[in-house]
Amino acid sequence: MSDSEVKKQSSILGGLKFEWSLFWETLTGEDVVIEGLEGKDPFLTGKLEILSLDQIKVMTKALSTDRKKLNQKLESLNKELDMNSVKLESLRLVGGDTQETEERINELSDLGQALADQLTKINDRLRVTREREILLKENLQY
Repeated sequence: MSDSEVKKQSSILGGLKFEWSLFWETLTGEDVVIEGLEGKDPFLTGKLEILSLDQIKVMTKALSTDRKKLNQKLESLNKELDMNSVKLESLRLVGGDTQETEERINELSDLGQALADQLTKINDRLRVTREREILLKENLQY
């Protein structure tokens, strides 16, 4: 492997690590603090039922924000995929080397699948928190 190939691979990996860290931060909601649950996931700890209506509202808002961020990332990922697909077709027409572009398309597809899976999880959690919010509101009316 030549020095330029190593640098290229290193920059791709660095970019993926950065994207993954942003993605993970979005998923974990590290910037959202719910009093009494600092650093704990109420979905995994089974403590969703003990949260107050205000805490549920904060969680719902955070999940909605996370969903919006993931949708934006998916949109930009799709744009990059489209650009690389066009580039690949052009390279094929002129007989150029397509390996690098094909590898990038595969990386983007894998990342897109991971983002889609996380979006599904966030949507599921959002549905559960909204159901819990409705239940709490109904209980407050009685």
